Amino acid sequence: MKVKRQVHRRRIQTLVFLSSGILSLIIVLITFYGQSAGNFVMSVDYDAYKRGIVLSKDNNYENAEPRLMTRPVDEATDMNYSWLKINEVELATGNYIDPDFDYIAYTFYLHNNGTEFINLGYHIRITDVYKNMDSAIRILVIEDGVQSVYKKADYISQGGIPLSEVIGVNESINFLTDSIVTRRRISQFGPNSVKKFSVIIWIEGTDLDTTDDILGGMVKFQMSFSIDTE
Repeated sequence: MKVKRQVHRRRIQTLVFLSSGILSLIIVLITFYGQSAGNFVMSVDYDAYKRGIVLSKDNNYENAEPRLMTRPVDEATDMNYSWLKINEVELATGNYIDPDFDYIAYTFYLHNNGTEFINLGYHIRITDVYKNMDSAIRILVIEDGVQSVYKKADYISQGGIPLSEVIGVNESINFLTDSIVTRRRISQFGPNSVKKFSVIIWIEGTDLDTTDDILGGMVKFQMSFSIDTE
């Protein structure tokens, strides 16, 4: 579905915070995606679903299904990893709504409701993007308590040399390609096995690409689980 982008008044402010020195952040109004669709979709493919792999936003699996969707975030300002309420996100059922900042945050469970051990793979991909907003995004995936932060690599426009940056977290992992964020494997996922995931997506204020050039931009992601035959 194509969503009409709303026109917002440009609003740029400056925040100053302390993180190994004083950094200036440009606060920008961003349209993540339209109001009638989620920004992040989680899904199980047909073959995996037939063999008992399901998703649920809570751990009782009464409403297990092959597809979940986050609430749409229509406006968001840039922020920093240290501002995320990670503990609250992990305790949430489905969507977590931060009273102070707008970002995507969702906790869900992967469950093997079948009778066999299955090798699963999952990947996160960008399904839609406008005005290069993916260049300023960070994606935090917490899988059974283990954090991984993903970002698109930054390059000097003339020389193509990667640039390092301070993001408030020890290390981030570059996207695999322009459209694929990551690919992971879950081996021997047995009957009644459960994995807990929390996914947080935000606009990183210290990223070199977080400028007024991305005002009015949008981005949409999908996380897909499938049988791994390799």
